[in-house]
Amino acid sequence: MPSLALSSILLAAAPAAVASPSLEDCRARHEPAALRAATIEGVEGVALDGAAHYRVRGVQVVRQPIFGAAEAENNAFFRLANRWHADTREGVIRAQLLFREGETVNASAIAESERLLRARPYLYDARIVANRRCGSALDVVVVTRDVWALLPSMGVARSGGEQTFELGLSDANVFGRGATFGIELFDDLDRRGFSVGLSSAHVAGSRLAAAVRVDDANDGGGLSARIGLPFYALDARRAWGLSTSRRSRDEGWFQAGRQAASFTAERQAHEVWFGWSDGLQGGFAKRWRAGLRVDEHRFAPLTGPLDNLAPRAYAYPWASFERVQDAFAKTRNLRRLQATEDVFVGRRFAALVGYSPRGEDRVVFRLAAQAGGAWRDGADILRYGWDLAGAWDVGAGRAENVIGTAWLRHRRQQDSRRAVALEGIAIAAEGLSLDRQLLLGGDAGLRGYPNRFQAGDRLLRLSAERRYYSSRHWLRVLRIAAAGFVDVGAAWYGGDEPTLLANVGVGLRFESTRTSQGTVYHLDMAKPLVDGPGVRGMEVTLAGKRSL
Repeated sequence: MPSLALSSILLAAAPAAVASPSLEDCRARHEPAALRAATIEGVEGVALDGAAHYRVRGVQVVRQPIFGAAEAENNAFFRLANRWHADTREGVIRAQLLFREGETVNASAIAESERLLRARPYLYDARIVANRRCGSALDVVVVTRDVWALLPSMGVARSGGEQTFELGLSDANVFGRGATFGIELFDDLDRRGFSVGLSSAHVAGSRLAAAVRVDDANDGGGLSARIGLPFYALDARRAWGLSTSRRSRDEGWFQAGRQAASFTAERQAHEVWFGWSDGLQGGFAKRWRAGLRVDEHRFAPLTGPLDNLAPRAYAYPWASFERVQDAFAKTRNLRRLQATEDVFVGRRFAALVGYSPRGEDRVVFRLAAQAGGAWRDGADILRYGWDLAGAWDVGAGRAENVIGTAWLRHRRQQDSRRAVALEGIAIAAEGLSLDRQLLLGGDAGLRGYPNRFQAGDRLLRLSAERRYYSSRHWLRVLRIAAAGFVDVGAAWYGGDEPTLLANVGVGLRFESTRTSQGTVYHLDMAKPLVDGPGVRGMEVTLAGKRSL
């Protein structure tokens, strides 16, 4: 009886936030050594109560190679790739978890940690599961699969009848530490030159993020650098940042699909800010930021009728507020081919306001909102939002570079091999300076037309795609999909009648499953349905994009 009474007292004194002991079987779900050869998509753990908190008794990290043991057994190339690849260091993976051994954790923090890992370009996928649950104590296992991160790049891209070229070398996981380094020679639509960059989302195993980039081109160059502590998680309480950038280059002003004028643009921006939050409460995180920013824009006409390119200079303190919901869906074939994806489907609202007394008084502002939803276990994904940003010239009483955008994206997965994707965007601008234009053409979503075919301060574009996903894993390194599409759109100046353009086409999509993620290659053939100057009977587009 005394021992029973003591147990009752201890249970009554236990914190309410910690899960109560139960009769749950305390045996491990997986042997960690066996997980190194397991299919990562099939790794599942013990079910957790979403409202409960647990004490983390132990964390084990299992790092899978690029190619599994069964795949590499009969393929010398796969074995060499595994041997020569620098595996992501265990400390790099542990540093990104939102919990440590001995701390309490809930299912939401485990799921967010998994999303953070899956977002890294040097990991193909990640799973974080409860391997053993004994009452309120958890043994957690983290399973990741690496990709080949050191890549030479040599490619030719084509859009709107024009070709671009690049040659370089990049490593998205330098020495297995999660840093990214890249050097590139390029010859694109506007300039040729080279760039060098280095970045890390977790400097020296910390939460600090930093990046530096240098560009040198035939028409100028640039330097940018930033360092800071971001709101790395929904429950993060503090953040700060420092950034600076300088850039000089020649730019064009377009009319009727041709460059009608050109000018040299010199821009520099410097910013410091800090932020604070009460963390994740009631399913939402509220974040406040305050900072100081300096923006300067100077121009010099080169060719054409651009004599009144006025310089702009802002120096202003600013404050912002953001409210974001903890709502994500897990799906496939939305942005990538056959890979696990995390999609934000919650509500988000952000507002920023600043005041610049430098020169003529200006109020700088930005408002943005986003929402979405997921149904049928992520098969149907709907996302939509709007954004309004610019400045108000107090002295002149007019808008300055105010741009409003509304967008919508919907994907309906009919089965494992078929889907329909819809996308729409509408943009309206007021008080655009001469160095700003809304451009529409082959490089901006209208795949059957020359680049920058239409220009204006109004833009509308609608696209519909029917997608077919191959179930084959070509050579165990490549996923392929096909698409049929329709693009409709126009760009025009307010007061003019828009000329609506349209094209139909077919294309292929390619993505490597064994190299650093982030690029889906598009090969499209599009036929324009509305004629115009410089329009050909068929446009072939080859481009690397961030999504399907």
